[in-house]
Amino acid sequence: MISKSKKPTGSCNPDEHALSRRLFLRGLAAGSVALGGFGQLFSAANAQEAARRQKHVILVYMSGGPSQFETWDPKVAQRTSGPHMTIPTAVPGVQFDEYMPNFARLANRVSVIRTMNTPSNDHNVGSLHTQSGYFPSPAISAPPHWLSVCSRLLPRESTDGLPTYVMLGRPDVTPGPGYLGAEYQGLVFPGNGRPPADLPQATESDIQAQDRREGLRSRLGASFNEGRPAHLVDTHDVSFRRMSNLMRTQSAFDISREPRRDHDRYGPSPLAKDMLLARRLVEQGVSFVRVQHQNGLAWDKHRNAFRSQRYITAEFDQAVGALVDDLVDRGLWEHTLVVCMGEFGRTPMINGQGGGGRDHWPRNWSMSLGGCGIRGGVVVGATNQDGTEIQNRPVSIHDLFCTFYRALGINHRRQLHHRDRPIPLVENQQGQPIQELF
Repeated sequence: MISKSKKPTGSCNPDEHALSRRLFLRGLAAGSVALGGFGQLFSAANAQEAARRQKHVILVYMSGGPSQFETWDPKVAQRTSGPHMTIPTAVPGVQFDEYMPNFARLANRVSVIRTMNTPSNDHNVGSLHTQSGYFPSPAISAPPHWLSVCSRLLPRESTDGLPTYVMLGRPDVTPGPGYLGAEYQGLVFPGNGRPPADLPQATESDIQAQDRREGLRSRLGASFNEGRPAHLVDTHDVSFRRMSNLMRTQSAFDISREPRRDHDRYGPSPLAKDMLLARRLVEQGVSFVRVQHQNGLAWDKHRNAFRSQRYITAEFDQAVGALVDDLVDRGLWEHTLVVCMGEFGRTPMINGQGGGGRDHWPRNWSMSLGGCGIRGGVVVGATNQDGTEIQNRPVSIHDLFCTFYRALGINHRRQLHHRDRPIPLVENQQGQPIQELF
C-alpha cells in the first residue's frame, strides 16, 4: 500500500448533517434582535447551503467490467500487458493507464482499490451484487440499491421538490428500491444530459392546474384505496407527487445554463453531459446520483479491445477529472463521495477474438473512490507481477459497502426492517470498513 500521511479529520462526521455554526450565526446576524434572526436562518439561500452541506454520492457505474490493466492497475512489460503504455501519477511509484492523465493528476486526492474480489463473472448477477451487496435470490425480498438505502437513512432536509436520488442514463441491470418501496426508487433520466422524459415546460398556470387535478385525483381515490395494500397505493401516489414536484424544479435539470467553458472542460460525450448534470444537481442539493457510463455494457471488451478502450477511457477520464475539480473548487468535495466502479474486471490473459481482448474476471479488479473524508493518495492492496493473483489485502464487496456507509456517517451494522424481519445493511453483517482510507 502506498499512501500519504494520515489526515487528522477522519471520515465524514454525522454531526455535519446539522446546519453549521457559521450558518446559524449568519442567520442571527441578519435578523432582528427581537426575532433572533430565525426567519433569515431558514431563507431560501440558507436552505440551499444546508442542502449542499448534506452528504452526497455520485456513483459512476462502468457497466461491462472495466479492465484493471487498462485503468488503475497496469502491468509493464509482462506477458499480460496490453499495448497501452503507462504514466506516472501525483503519488510517487504509482502508475495508471496512459489515457487517464486526469486521474494521474488527481491521484493524491482520490484513492484506488486494486484487490476487489467478487464471486460472479456474470454481468447481471455481478451488477446486482456490486450495487446491493446481496446476491439475488428468490428466497428473500429483493434487496435495494445502496443508494436507495442512503435515500432512506439520509433524507434531504430541503422541501424544494427536488428528488433525493436520480439515475442519469438507463442502466442495463441495476437493483431498484427492493423492499424499501417506490418512494426510494431513483428518478430515471434518459442520459446525455437530458431532463426526465416527457417533462413539460410548465408555466405557473400549468402548475396550478396540475395541483387542482392532483387534489381531485386524491379525493376520488381515497375510497378506492381503502382496504388495499398500502405499498401499492404508495407506489401509485409517489408517481403523481414526483410529477408535481418536477414541474416546479425544471431549471435544476437544464445544463444549457452552464457556461460554455464548463461544457468544454467536461468534453463532448454523453457521459460528459451527464457528469455536468450530476454536479449541477448535487450543487443544488440532490443527495444521490447514479451515472451510467454509456447505455449497455460499454466496458465489455472481448474483441478489438485496445483501440476502442482508448476512447472510452479518455472520455471517462476527462469527465470525471472535471467533476472532481469542480467539487473541490465549489466546496463540495468534503461532503460528496465519488465512486467509479463496474461489476468485475478483465482476464489477465488476452484472448484471440477479433484483434484481441479480455474476458470476465472477478478474482481481482480495480476501482476508485474519493471525497467525503476518504483519504487521497491511497492504493489499497496489490496484485502480483502479471496481475493474475492478489498479492496482499483482498477487499470484498462487503468491505466496500461498510466503507461507503462509514464515509457517509451511517452505522454499517445497522439493520432495516421488512415485514417485521430485521435485514442488515450489509449481507449477514459481513465485512469491515477499509481502515487505510480513513
